[in-house]
Amino acid sequence: MTSGAEIKVGVFVLIACAALAYMTLRVGTGVFLPGDTYEVDVLFENVSGLRTNSPVEIAGIDIGLVETITLDGHQARVTLQLRSHVRLHSDAVATIRTRGVLGDKFVEIQPGGEPFPMVEDGGRITRGATPADMDQMFTKVGDIADDIRVVSRSAANVFGGPQGEQDLRLAFESLRDAAMGLNAMVQANAESVDFIVRNFRDFSADLRDIAGTNKEGIDRIVANLETASGQLQTTLQQAGDVLARLETGEGPLAKMISDPEMGQDLQETMASLESISRKIDEGQGTLGKLINEDTTAQELDRALEGINRFLAKQDQFQTSVDFTSEYLARHGETRSALTLRLQPAEDKYYLLSVVDSPQGRREKKETLTERWVNGERTVIREIEDRYYQSKITFSAQLAKRWDNLVLRGGLIESTGGVGVDYYLWDDRLQLLFEAYDFNKDDNPHLKAGAKLYFLRNFYASLGMDDFARSDRRSFYAGLGFHFTDEDLKYLLTSVPVPNL
Repeated sequence: MTSGAEIKVGVFVLIACAALAYMTLRVGTGVFLPGDTYEVDVLFENVSGLRTNSPVEIAGIDIGLVETITLDGHQARVTLQLRSHVRLHSDAVATIRTRGVLGDKFVEIQPGGEPFPMVEDGGRITRGATPADMDQMFTKVGDIADDIRVVSRSAANVFGGPQGEQDLRLAFESLRDAAMGLNAMVQANAESVDFIVRNFRDFSADLRDIAGTNKEGIDRIVANLETASGQLQTTLQQAGDVLARLETGEGPLAKMISDPEMGQDLQETMASLESISRKIDEGQGTLGKLINEDTTAQELDRALEGINRFLAKQDQFQTSVDFTSEYLARHGETRSALTLRLQPAEDKYYLLSVVDSPQGRREKKETLTERWVNGERTVIREIEDRYYQSKITFSAQLAKRWDNLVLRGGLIESTGGVGVDYYLWDDRLQLLFEAYDFNKDDNPHLKAGAKLYFLRNFYASLGMDDFARSDRRSFYAGLGFHFTDEDLKYLLTSVPVPNL
């Protein structure tokens, strides 16, 4: 009896071990997907931390796993094994996510929707997004922390002591009064602001139409510039040939320069000039009378006064160059802008900017087409969805300043917009607000922030970008520098020029 019980226990343990081994192999090879499955591919720039058999999810629910990871050129090809009842559209987006801060990696899919076609077995998801790597993010956060430490040290020097505390209290009181005044002004002029916004929208549409209808003219201008550049190069080459001939003594001009009789002719010319100067001193001739009479001197004084007034106006004209780079926390990328500021007067200036924005934009175009099908009129609705990841935009603004308040408007990132700036602490702190990209199908692009200037030519920026759109709202921080025309003159004159 005892021997039979031991045999039964041994057989039971052996079966349990075999079942455990079988289950382990099944889980390790990633075949624990009930029902039929199909495969799709997706390309990523970086799959660091992602492993085979990692889960694939939609809205937090497992719908498959990562089957293989291979190298395709300079990108990683990831093959996903999905349950057959899960269907994806061609506009689907696959993103590599992390559970928590240091958790496992998995693939999250946004399945897309109509009117895009389905992705079949063996197909590909064309849009694969890889979030910012943690090491890169920590490095950027460390750089920002160093910049904030420098800014905080400068702020401590500015606000330290009772005088700094009093100045800060007065600044916040002035800011509160300015905000209340601005609110009252906006409420009192709401209709005027709406009218200005409509005008800017019409102006932006007119500019777009002009650029579209005059594309051939712009191409001709570019072609003419290329032709002029070629002609200038030819002219410079011919001038070089002429100078080479002068050095070798070829041609009539070179012979005239090297002719010994040239010195004698110059002496005779100097004698003639001496005679003319003596006659002028004696008041002979028309030129002598003009120089020696008081009436001529008075007229010359009036002419010089007019020239001085003209030069004084030119001295008021100032030019500055500004470059800034801002890190958008939500998008994990930077936006850069190069700005030229032209200031003809103390209370008025113009801003011309070139902006590299990583946010991109998405446009939908709907087309309705009427067709006759089986003797009946049918309306076919077509929607074209375009997504622009990055683009170069332009800004052209006119600004007017009243004491510490600045109002500006014009083109902001290739769309109509307005802006308000308020300066504190002798223009060392700038508070800004911008509104542009007014679209009836979406909220406008709203941006609010501040700039703190330090070390004369540098500043740090901080604020919230596009906060009216929940899907694109992002905190930003950045650094920038600016140089005036005096700074540029100093830099240009200080650069050593090699002797040729």
